[in-house]
Amino acid sequence: MIMAQQVTTAIKQAWMNLVQRYQSFETRLESRAETPEGKEWIRYGTRIIAIFLGIAFVIGAFDLVFMPWYVGHNTVVRTPNITGMSYGQAARILEDNGFAIKIASENYNNSVPSGHIVSQMPYAGSLVKSSRTVYLSLSKGKQLLEVPNLVGLTVRDARIALIRLGLSLSNASYQFNDNIPANIIFSQSLPAKQKVGFGARVDVVVSLGPEIVYVVVPDVEGKSLDEARRLLAAAGFIVGEVIQGEVNETFMPGTVMKQVPAPNDSVKTGTPINLTVTK
Repeated sequence: MIMAQQVTTAIKQAWMNLVQRYQSFETRLESRAETPEGKEWIRYGTRIIAIFLGIAFVIGAFDLVFMPWYVGHNTVVRTPNITGMSYGQAARILEDNGFAIKIASENYNNSVPSGHIVSQMPYAGSLVKSSRTVYLSLSKGKQLLEVPNLVGLTVRDARIALIRLGLSLSNASYQFNDNIPANIIFSQSLPAKQKVGFGARVDVVVSLGPEIVYVVVPDVEGKSLDEARRLLAAAGFIVGEVIQGEVNETFMPGTVMKQVPAPNDSVKTGTPINLTVTK
């Protein structure tokens, strides 16, 4: 706009100079109008007048037509800051300031609510024409992810599965479990297929396998086989191999004469106890 005004001023100055030159020429022409030289000057004068009129027309058109059009179509303004606003609010502000609007992209965003502006181009505060198109990036809100089933996995495999989805394994606790092998997950804090936000944390419980308990083996030597079975079962043991021994004149047939492991040994619960009984 400033450059156009400078051009207009320069043309007007040139026009004034030409007018002054023509007035000087006209004075000289009047003093020599009847001479051959004066007649020749008259012919040139007519041409000069035609040129003057043409220049005057150009100046008028430039000043009255082009300049108003240029100024009206090239107003420079600063783009407003509409980041974080809802699309409706941002659109009203931009349209009120003469901007055109176009949605350039829509993406999930964990910090900007759905339908709000994440970014704009040109940036806020940029000097642009008022008719400029402003490109907007809209938020689709938080991306909801489906929690995978971690039961049956190791901690390492569970952590990898969660990372691939944008989730994370927060804490792994360990408990004895008679039915699940050691180092295998058997419980998770967030159920499988539940929808959660990006970055959600999941806790898991990992099996230590069956709990190992050591118990003192009861003394069943001198007991009948049936009594020995009862006592051993009550202590958490089972009868293993029953070996037929020799006849013993002191004890009735079927009496336990020896046991392995020996009485008062400390062994795991469930350990089979082998018995030797009399014939």
